[in-house]
Amino acid sequence: MKNSNETSAIMHINDKFKASLYLLVSIAAVFIAIIPARICMGIFSGDKTIFLIALVGNIGIFEVGVWICLSGPLEIYQSFKGGNKKDELSPAPVQECLPEPSELQEQTILPEAVSQLSDDAQATEPKATPRTDLSVIYDKGYDDYHNNQSAKGKEILAKIEAYILYILAPFMGKEDLYALCGEFMAFAIDPLYKPKPWNGLKGTLSSFDVRHLTWNISVRLGLGKGKPYSTELCIDFIRTLFPDICEGLDPSTLKNLRTTSPSEKIHIDAPGQDGLSFHIPEAA
Repeated sequence: MKNSNETSAIMHINDKFKASLYLLVSIAAVFIAIIPARICMGIFSGDKTIFLIALVGNIGIFEVGVWICLSGPLEIYQSFKGGNKKDELSPAPVQECLPEPSELQEQTILPEAVSQLSDDAQATEPKATPRTDLSVIYDKGYDDYHNNQSAKGKEILAKIEAYILYILAPFMGKEDLYALCGEFMAFAIDPLYKPKPWNGLKGTLSSFDVRHLTWNISVRLGLGKGKPYSTELCIDFIRTLFPDICEGLDPSTLKNLRTTSPSEKIHIDAPGQDGLSFHIPEAA
């Protein structure tokens, strides 16, 4: 398609060139025809009619001559150029481009060659690097650490549950104690837990007792700046769980969780050397 457009453009340029050349030569022929016409007018004593007749005749003769002189060579030249261009643009015969059947048979890849190429490709593929002993040790250390963390968490919750049941046993019945212990255990699992209000311990326990009890539990779970539990969370938990005991007390009064009183029944129990154990006798 592109070659056809180029050929049409070339032919259009040639036609314009031919027309321009005819026009220029024709104009020149008109001016040249004036000279013999003026000679004829002088011969016939300056008669203008003779001049016009001679001028028209000369122009006709010159135009015919110009057409004969230019048309023939140009046609021969264009035919010569057009033939060469046609040869250049014409595609090679398809048959000449196709290989001989014998050549196709010679180029056929044998099954043995395909197998060899497949083996070579597999040989060049990068093999997976086997796991080293260091990698196995790393994975074991990672898994053991997280398993130990889970085991430690279970151990903390077990010790907290045992402590609550032991320390509150003198002040309520077993069923109530299990229910109240459930509220503390939920708080031990989720610092943002909102407990259900528990009434009936006012007069038995004081705000000092419930503050000490909450501190003893939360300090083993992480109490302080940047840790899961804060003093504000503990205060909110105490005020929500024991509304009757905290009735009339300002939050600033409850802020000091470790303040003591001569009448307190639950004392501050700082963690032991392991940072976890309570100072209560172990069950036999």
